[in-house]
This record gives sequence, C-alpha cells and structure tokens, in this order.
Amino acid sequence: MKTGFLFWLKSTRPWSFPASTMPVVLTAAYLFFLQQTNEISVNWWWLPLVFIAVVVYHAGLNMISDLNDFKTGVDHEHSPGYKSPLVNGEISEKKWKKVAIAILAFGTGLGIILTLQCGWHLLWIGGIGLIAGYFYHVFKKYTLGDLLIFVIFGVLTVQGTFYVLTSELSIVALYLSIPVGLITSAILHANYTRDIVHDLQSGVKTQAGMVGLRNAKLEYAVLVFGGYLAVVLLVVFKVLPYLSLLVLLTLPIGLSNVKTMFKVTKESIDPILSLDESTAKLQLAFTGLLSLGIFVQSLLI
Repeated sequence: MKTGFLFWLKSTRPWSFPASTMPVVLTAAYLFFLQQTNEISVNWWWLPLVFIAVVVYHAGLNMISDLNDFKTGVDHEHSPGYKSPLVNGEISEKKWKKVAIAILAFGTGLGIILTLQCGWHLLWIGGIGLIAGYFYHVFKKYTLGDLLIFVIFGVLTVQGTFYVLTSELSIVALYLSIPVGLITSAILHANYTRDIVHDLQSGVKTQAGMVGLRNAKLEYAVLVFGGYLAVVLLVVFKVLPYLSLLVLLTLPIGLSNVKTMFKVTKESIDPILSLDESTAKLQLAFTGLLSLGIFVQSLLI
C-alpha cells in the first residue's frame, strides 16, 4: 500500500493538534495583553517556531502512543474509537517506529535551537514533556493519564511558550494553564470513560476505570465546569482581564457535553461514542474565545 505524505499526515492524527496549539495561542494573546501594559518584553519572532515544534512533538508522540497501544493489545480491530493503520496491517511496526522517532528527532532539534536562543530552562520543560509523552502508555496504565495530559498540554505548553517568548519563568503562566489544562484533560477523560470496559479487559487501569462509571461522569463535569470556574476566579483576582469572560459564551456547549456524558449507562456507551470529539471542539471554542477576549481587551488599553 502507498505510504505517501497524506498517509503519514493522517497517521499523526492532525485533528488532535488543537489540544497542543491552542494553549500556545492563549499564551501569545496573554503576552500581547501584558505587553500593552508595558509589563513585559516579548520576542515575537520565535512564535512561529514554537507552533511548529509543538505540532511536531504532538505528531510524533501520537504515533508512539498508537504503536504502544497496538503492541500491548489495547488497540485491535474490535476496539472502540480511532484505529491506527497498524491495526489494519497497512504498515509494519518497524517502519512506523522509524518515522515516529524521526519526527521526534526533528522536534528535538527545534527544541535545541530554541533553547540556545532563549535559555536553558526550556531544556527541562521540553525534556519533561518529551519523556512523559513517550511513556504516556505507562502512566495511562496506572491511572495517571488524566494528570499527565493536564501537565503536558496545560502547564508545560503554556510555561514553555511563555519562556521562549520572554526568557522568563512565571507563576502567572501556571495560573493561565489551569483552565485550558482542565478542558483538554476532559477530552481524554471522555475517551477513557467510553473505553472503561475495554481498557480494564486490556489490563489498563485508567482513572475512569478505577473510579467507576458514576464517578467518571462526575469527574468529567468537574473538568469541564472547573475550566470555566478557573477563568472566573482568574478574572476576579485580576490575573485575566474582564473580557476573558467572553469564554462563558461557550458554556452551553460545555453543558450539552456534560448532559451527554450523564446519559451513558453500563449497558450502553452509545451516547458518548463521539464525546471525545465533541469535547475537542469545546476545547477549541473555549480556548479560542478566551484568547479573543484577552486580545480585544489588549486593544482597548
């Protein structure tokens, strides 16, 4: 079978990239806001390279995750959700791994360039993200998948972007990562909840599987509504400008997703078969509107 550019592009699961790129957008919008108040100096020249590096890392780690799930039997022809070309026998494990490693090597090269230009702290930020992502299948197996996604796509991505553009580490970046990290974690949690029975049969102890279906539903609601609550609190404590509350316009979408989650039963997972996709769309709208509100506020200063 042909394995051209489109084949490999699809294999990286590009529809998942907003999970990593939108935190970069949010951080850039917030730095633009800070710049208007003369609180910080921002080197915008590095922003395009940050986007590229984040996408490249995400692509490579997606492929490594799919490889590990295939090798351990978690993904097979009867498993729910997305199935990589490995499952269908379209490509060999050896070639798949070579391409994944090559992508990660390219991303590491970009990271080294940014480290040399912006400071050594990026070395441990990117290193933790790479190692944690590479061994994600191990963390997932022992109930730490949700936390890992929050750290990688929330804390590390926001702090890393902030550092590259300013050469400074910031506690404010940590605060900023909380809402987007919670919403992004909800994407994975929706996936885990759908796959509770399948994952337990495969020996994978996800958070959803360990707490049970009822509590998994509650956790999803906490993650989604927690994202909105975090924004409100950050506005109240003047970390975020008041126009950040534009994000509340996406609340009906979040509420609809939570209602969908609570329709699932032990007898049927049909209501949430595509909830991970719906949550990804919520994350895109949530982070996009939050970024827009911050940006518009910047123009009004």
